[in-house]
Amino acid sequence: MTMMKMKKNVLWLLLTVLAVASLTSCGSDGDGSVVIPPSNPPKFESVSGKYEISDNTSPYESVELGASGDYVVTKRGYTSSQASAKAKGMLSLEREASLTRAATDGGIIYGTYTQIDGNTFNLEGFGVIELITNGGGTVTGISITPSGGNEMTFSASKAQEMGSDELTEALCRTWKVIGGVEKGYDHYDGEYEYPFDANDPDALKEIMFTKSGTFLNLYNDNTIEALFWKWEDQGKMLLRGSWDNIWYNDDDGNFTIQFSAGNRLTIREYYVDNESGEWYDNTIELEEKNPASADDDEVVIPTGESPLEKVFSGNLVDIVDDHGRDQFIYQNGFLTQVKYVGDSYEQSYVINFEYLYLNSSKPATEPDVRYTKTREDGTTSYVYDIWLDEAGFAKDIKSTHYEKDGTTVSFDFESSCRYDSDGHLVYMNEGREEREYNLTWTGGDITSIETVGRHTTNYSYNESLNENNLMFFYDMFDMDIEELKYLYWAGLMGVAPKHTLIHSEEIGYEEGAYEYQWEANRILSKRSYEDDDAWEEIVNFTFVE
Repeated sequence: MTMMKMKKNVLWLLLTVLAVASLTSCGSDGDGSVVIPPSNPPKFESVSGKYEISDNTSPYESVELGASGDYVVTKRGYTSSQASAKAKGMLSLEREASLTRAATDGGIIYGTYTQIDGNTFNLEGFGVIELITNGGGTVTGISITPSGGNEMTFSASKAQEMGSDELTEALCRTWKVIGGVEKGYDHYDGEYEYPFDANDPDALKEIMFTKSGTFLNLYNDNTIEALFWKWEDQGKMLLRGSWDNIWYNDDDGNFTIQFSAGNRLTIREYYVDNESGEWYDNTIELEEKNPASADDDEVVIPTGESPLEKVFSGNLVDIVDDHGRDQFIYQNGFLTQVKYVGDSYEQSYVINFEYLYLNSSKPATEPDVRYTKTREDGTTSYVYDIWLDEAGFAKDIKSTHYEKDGTTVSFDFESSCRYDSDGHLVYMNEGREEREYNLTWTGGDITSIETVGRHTTNYSYNESLNENNLMFFYDMFDMDIEELKYLYWAGLMGVAPKHTLIHSEEIGYEEGAYEYQWEANRILSKRSYEDDDAWEEIVNFTFVE
């Protein structure tokens, strides 16, 4: 195989390699000893494990719970299409087993899970499992209730795991790819260099390592690769990867890694084909997915003051028309429902809010708030799960969007928000392309927003107070956050600017300057430097009487 063929899908190949590499080295100080960076155990470390089903009547061979909250179900009889061939280094492997999160194809089912109680877990898109133990706590069986199916019970046992040394503990979790570069030489292209492109559909998105020797590579196009890993020489920080759990006596598939602050990994693979002279040198950067903080289990969400009381000092909105006419329903200080009340030719919908944190027995791993959009035919459009910070504002968000049947996952993504001590939103990563924002506040007002990788816009205000705490992220602040806007109206996404916005101007782009005019029930805008430009309504609203 030539190097050109090996790198046809350069980015995903690069990331596969580096994923494996991340297993190899934690870093070293001057005397060669292993240095493990400070890191809290993953959120699901205590319940993680691979449970192998010995009953041959089971349609499933194993269920594995990852330490970061991801699961893998393997169907009986599944083998990788690559298992019959020896790999000439991880970059030469081609991926198989396509699937979407919480969907199945090629014999593997993959998604995220939550813990219902001690031994019971909800596997998103698959169903509910319960681990059955004997009096000593050893797993002897597993109960599986697939979504829409009947309960099945089989004999099962926990698979043997690697030792619980610091290096293995630090590695075995799910990682997100954040950067990298591939360099090399082949006879077809000569020398080449390809930087990592997070938006490329072939680029690797996540890597999951487990103590049972499983590692999975999830790509942007929702393709997955299921492989095996082991330590080649832990003292030298060497790790190997394999498709079939067969290990050859050569140097192919060895990788090195180094941990760094912030729960990050830098991974490298260097390979030379001595016969052809072709080579590649790949580096990738990863960060931990869903990192646990030292006080994760100690987050206390305030319940004395409702979210609405905390954010809204004036009137609550009744109807808002900003790219969709919505009516807001409240009860006992909470936003409980949003109804579409727009044109009849648009499909109607209802969004229902659940404040799960009000249940004192809620497991810490489950979301604090959930809102679900239901179409007029009763099918689910999307589900947003929200974890709150100590102030009661949305911190981490997982969203799942469904096809018209309401069960098939169309796409999903994760969002994150951060706030200052005054409740101002200062950072948001919506989770999709070009939707990462840094917000600067001065005197209670947003004075600048950087859309990372694109542009920065400055904002100015008059002395009039924003008495009803109105906040329109897209129409006034150019933040394309779509359905996340409902979190603000629920009192869960920080506070609004103190004054009324009158001017915005994108730095270096005159056409990106706008004036704003506030009226009793609407806001108008026009371009700043167009004398004949007419004022146009951008949003309108009414208030609860």
